[in-house]
Amino acid sequence: MSAVPRARLLDRLDARGVVLRAVPGYGRTTLAGGWADRERAHGRPVAWPTPPAPGEGTSAWPAVRDALAAALRDAGADVPADASPAVLAAAVDASGAPVALVLDDADDLGPDALAVAALLTASSALRVLVVTGTGPRPLSGAAVQPVVAAVDRLPGAVTLTARDLALTPTELRDAAAGWGHPVDDGTVARLHDLTGGWAGLARTVLDDTRPQDAGPATAAGYAYARGTALPVLRAAGLLDVAALVATAADPTGDTVRLLLEETGHAPATGDVDVLLALEALGVARRLTAEQSASRWHVPGLLREVLRRDLEDRSPALATDLHRRLARRALDAVPPDLRVAVEHAARARDWPLLETCWIDFGTYLVAMGGPDVDAVYAAVPQEVAQTSTVLELARAAARRGHDAQDDAPTLVLRLMTELGSLALAGEWRSLTPAGRWTGAAAALVAARARGDMPRAMAVMRETEIAAARAGVHGGTSSRSYWWFLVQGGRTALLDGDIGSALDLPMRAYELADPLHAPDVRASAAGHVALVHALDGLLADAERWLVRHVETLQPEWEERVPDVAADVAEAMVATDRLDLPAADAALARVGLRMQSPDVSWPFVMRARVRRAVLFGDAEAGLAELEQVERMHHVWLTHAPLVQRIVLRLRAELLLALGEPERVSDLLADTDPTGLWSDVPRARWLLLTGDPLVALRAAAVGGRRHRVNLADRLDLLVLEAWAAHEAQQPALAVRSFRSARRLAAQHDTLRSFAHLPVPVRDALVEESGLPFDDDEQARLDATGPAGSDPARGLPLTPRERTVLSLLDRHGTTQQVADVLAVSVGTARTQVLRIYAKLGVHDRQAALRRAHELGVLRRP
Repeated sequence: MSAVPRARLLDRLDARGVVLRAVPGYGRTTLAGGWADRERAHGRPVAWPTPPAPGEGTSAWPAVRDALAAALRDAGADVPADASPAVLAAAVDASGAPVALVLDDADDLGPDALAVAALLTASSALRVLVVTGTGPRPLSGAAVQPVVAAVDRLPGAVTLTARDLALTPTELRDAAAGWGHPVDDGTVARLHDLTGGWAGLARTVLDDTRPQDAGPATAAGYAYARGTALPVLRAAGLLDVAALVATAADPTGDTVRLLLEETGHAPATGDVDVLLALEALGVARRLTAEQSASRWHVPGLLREVLRRDLEDRSPALATDLHRRLARRALDAVPPDLRVAVEHAARARDWPLLETCWIDFGTYLVAMGGPDVDAVYAAVPQEVAQTSTVLELARAAARRGHDAQDDAPTLVLRLMTELGSLALAGEWRSLTPAGRWTGAAAALVAARARGDMPRAMAVMRETEIAAARAGVHGGTSSRSYWWFLVQGGRTALLDGDIGSALDLPMRAYELADPLHAPDVRASAAGHVALVHALDGLLADAERWLVRHVETLQPEWEERVPDVAADVAEAMVATDRLDLPAADAALARVGLRMQSPDVSWPFVMRARVRRAVLFGDAEAGLAELEQVERMHHVWLTHAPLVQRIVLRLRAELLLALGEPERVSDLLADTDPTGLWSDVPRARWLLLTGDPLVALRAAAVGGRRHRVNLADRLDLLVLEAWAAHEAQQPALAVRSFRSARRLAAQHDTLRSFAHLPVPVRDALVEESGLPFDDDEQARLDATGPAGSDPARGLPLTPRERTVLSLLDRHGTTQQVADVLAVSVGTARTQVLRIYAKLGVHDRQAALRRAHELGVLRRP
């Protein structure tokens, strides 16, 4: 069948007895012919009797006897006519050289097989190569063909089966070229997967494939495999077990044992022996150790032939097996989703197929591939109408994935479409757990619209329904655990920190660590983010560790959940660890898609980094770009509005534009949730320390202030008290801030202090920063090292201040500026007010502290 030289096999035929056992089409006769030619080239007699045609009833012994006698006579031996097996054996042994006998199609030796077997047993110099189709039948209990049995008893006998005769991918490429079908590597890989290296089957497929076909044509190959393999398997008593093994596609020993035991076919010799017997016939192929140490593979065309045969003979059994295999694949660790989807579809178990998507829809969308798409695309319309999930999965599979969409965008779009149906009251499900997927999707869709009241209502109503439903209502499913994570994200966006923590923490505790590591990782990352936003860095770090422990790197690369990265960036900026902050932010993109709850918090981390390390201009430009996009949350989500206002105020203060900050602070904020910190800082920078002290004290004692803001306000209170000449209060506030900051190793709040003020507070409190802390503080940019940028002094006022430093009186300043003394005095008094002082000496001291004036 194949003209490919196969030296790797020819060398193995140099034995006293060899059996080539495989179904037709594996190149058995071609290989035997190559070995015979090599023997002749070495000057050895070779006998190759012509086998009788099947069904003719012709005796095989005369053909074997005459061919062997002729070969001996050609070598100079004297062989009597009509020699018996014993006489012929003696003649072979007396010839003084090895004699080769090739028995092609040994299955058709018929009643003369015993005579041939006697010849092989009697001779010690005869080398025999037997080509057979079925050979021994170890699982059926039938008698072994006599000739094959005789060869097996010869010393050093070798048996080559379909496992050995199958073409390797390289040999298949060369063979295809010899058949007039040059193919590329991709086609070779698909062809080898379809045929398992069965040469005759591969050639049939190639001959049937037209140049314009998108892939290998399989109709003729299917007929060839059915007509060739099924009769051999039936004759060997292996048809039933082959069909069971093929049902599993890529079985393991455990899978085969399960199938055989449940169907009453378990052999006494063990499940591995079943696989070895099927491998010998080319039905199953062991995968290499690099792929799997215990998994086998049934070539695609043979798998389809055997599956359809079982479905035709025992449809109920086939359906039950497919259903069991689907559930087994879902329960595997990790779940084998493609296998589960395939078997659920073959069983036509639509609730089970819906369960696959409900539990693992994100995986299937991102990583399922064409095979999974084909399954969902084939769901009947009447079935899709009973399930929202199947309807959307079917539609998505049929329209294909947009090439420009990455996996996260595609997943979010599909969840939004599902949620829109759920919000409209059009959700239909075949399984109890389907309602939780609908609720999670509804949260995504409501958030996308900026309808936070509706999202929170869905969250609370679903929690009530879950409490009533209990475990039997599907609350022990992945879909419910994922709803809890989505509920936490919704609550965070709405500002409900209690629910934002409680729901994901429950998801983390409830989710099965073996079957839902992605849910646990997402829940842990979300909890870490909430703690980081609140300033609880030690708690955030603990949850980041849990996130890493449950993370699946391969999955994270395809559909990243950025909550943990944002939390890591927040922790790093709080600790003034610029490399760690940049590394975390590099993994996070500023995604503006509506369903993605991360972007306000990504923006917060990026702005914090910009303010601390001197890139406020870029931070403000980025923030304004976000605002120009008119994101729906900017007008509908109060928390996002407060976040953006806070970020704008921080950036403007860092850029030294307090006038614009005053406009922001003029907006009412009765809760103080966004404005307390920037208001106190603005008051300090505009020269009103007493009012700043009062604002910081009031803000720090609000009922809902978080730890991060409380720490900021304590530091601002210490700064304001220092400026207001209240050293006892300044020291007390500074010590409280240091004690609180030490619990979480945070330094960010201290980076906003003017360096002279910070040094003074350190000296007065007796709490110096250690070398590492000081190095991190020194690494901050203008936000920490150049507070004069925040002073609202006009260029003219800065000139007046510098003249006041060089001249002793206002009259002298007026003379230099060529203005009246009254005008100069007005400008000087305005400077005093902005600096929070009342005389020339205090103004100059304050200006030098802030770096507005440099000492000579």
